[in-house]
Amino acid sequence: MSAYVIGDINVTDPDTFAKYAGLVPASSGAFGGRYLVRGPDKCEPCEGDWNPERFVLAEYKDVDTIKSWYYSDGYKELTKLRQSASTGSLLVAEGVEPPTQGRGTGTPGYLVGDIEVTDPDTYAKYAAGVPATVAAFGGTYLVRGASGEVFEGSWAPKRLVVLEFESIDRVKEWYNSPEYADLKKLRQSASKGNLIFADGA
Repeated sequence: MSAYVIGDINVTDPDTFAKYAGLVPASSGAFGGRYLVRGPDKCEPCEGDWNPERFVLAEYKDVDTIKSWYYSDGYKELTKLRQSASTGSLLVAEGVEPPTQGRGTGTPGYLVGDIEVTDPDTYAKYAAGVPATVAAFGGTYLVRGASGEVFEGSWAPKRLVVLEFESIDRVKEWYNSPEYADLKKLRQSASKGNLIFADGA
């Protein structure tokens, strides 16, 4: 089953962080990692006040592969470099499908949610109805309902959702569509949290 590294990073030393950013793709790539979102100014708040300065979403074959990469000798050294130049949170979430191969040639867009359910019965109605609207706009769930495993930092989401669409415009079309409008109200009545739009890497 696919798995994802999700990072919310605040850079404190841009020059040192640039060294890390230049070295990390080879490290993650050696373990089959693929960046879906990477870099500054990739996110736009959708609901709530979450607005990552620098956001990372990377896809791997499974959670064990992520742990093999994260705890490898090579990445341990890069971790020190990153931590000397930034603060933030890093977590791992299991995906709902095998890793997607051969995505389209455009730049995908994502909706990432950190949700706390306050009314489980009402939220269940939302959860049952929303997949059809996502599919109607060509969207795919990458992560749905996972809490994630915190590797670094204090971010501990209750329920993570990551949706992928063919473009950021398509994400927004779905989010603002008449098809989703009533379901959105249902979700908002039964939960609280943060949602962001994120541009693909």
